Amino acid sequence: MNEQQIEKATYIASLILGNMQDKLTPTEQQELETWLQENGDNNKLYEDMLDQEKLGNDLNELSSYDHQAAYEKLSQQLFITEQTGKRLYFRIWWYMVAALVILVAGGVAYFALNKPQIPAARSVVIAQKKAPGIAPDSKKAVLILGDGSTVALSEMNNGDVAQQGNVVVKKIRNGLLEYKLTGEPSNATVFNTIRTPRGGEYEVILEDGSHIWLNSASTLQFPIHFNNPDRRVALSGEGYFEVESSLLPSGRKKTFTVSVDNMEVQAVGTAFNISAYKEDDRSLTTVVEGLVKVNRNNKTNMLSPGKKLIAKDSNVTVEEADIKQEIAWKNGDFVFRNTSLNMVMNELARWYDMDVAYDKGVPSLHFSGEVQRASDIWTVLQMLEYTGGVRFTISNRIVTVHPGKK
Repeated sequence: MNEQQIEKATYIASLILGNMQDKLTPTEQQELETWLQENGDNNKLYEDMLDQEKLGNDLNELSSYDHQAAYEKLSQQLFITEQTGKRLYFRIWWYMVAALVILVAGGVAYFALNKPQIPAARSVVIAQKKAPGIAPDSKKAVLILGDGSTVALSEMNNGDVAQQGNVVVKKIRNGLLEYKLTGEPSNATVFNTIRTPRGGEYEVILEDGSHIWLNSASTLQFPIHFNNPDRRVALSGEGYFEVESSLLPSGRKKTFTVSVDNMEVQAVGTAFNISAYKEDDRSLTTVVEGLVKVNRNNKTNMLSPGKKLIAKDSNVTVEEADIKQEIAWKNGDFVFRNTSLNMVMNELARWYDMDVAYDKGVPSLHFSGEVQRASDIWTVLQMLEYTGGVRFTISNRIVTVHPGKK
């Protein structure tokens, strides 16, 4: 099977899912109709894809199939030779069958194992809507007030959480706090801290209106009211910031600065993401809107939308950013683009509150794929196992990575 056919197969799968979710544009809907009308086999395959029970059985049997034979069983129906009208039997990377079968069986994603000798197929989202009962209770965080007392936010009802001077802290909904000034602000600077555990996430709207999303295993320290012209907060872990513009009496805009990983990220009315986990051994600053100035090691870089700054040790580089990938966590997804196995496992460990161990002989792999964070961990690990490069076991909340079966 050539690369053009591979892309067509992948694209058809995405059109079918989009149709299931009523998300197709008129143009995409017409493309799907054209494919369905090409021949009767396409219609039959489409009907089979809508049969969840039948495809569920196919998925269960997938692990026992010869990978090439399994794909041929489904994929031979996708293409007809124009010259003879006979089905064209072709060979393709076996992970494509996982893409199609998981799509129609109600799964969440596909993962492609990137190997230098094999051209990579385009990544396609094939994630269904959040299924009931499988989402972890992720809206968890601890709030540390100015007097040192702590509040387990997941245990609090909606409404007032704390009163600190003339600033009230409200839990608007599960997973969101808001700070409101109810009178004249105090000249004293009082700091609060929000900490999310592994497997947790939270949002906070600061007193100035800036909205911050915290990923798992992250900490944000901030004043309950900004008394200084330069608004400053401190972050460890990962956070997405939508900064509210604020003016001084002189009319000059107030700056907003995030202290993180031995650097300062300064913005004025902008949206950006910062990822700075110690275990990742690097930090990323990605600009979604506006401009961001990054100061590190006495050097300054100005970032525009679509750019990301990578800081590792004493090295700093600026590259084009895949915005979808960088803020996927905020939108409830994992998105990997040629991501190393170690980085994939670091992200899974933080979200599912697991530790990771590596068996001897685990190869150096990179993965591309997309999956909802609402999925249980076994669903994600099985997606990775479908590549054939690795397999996993779990015991006592430790995920062990083993070399794949030869």
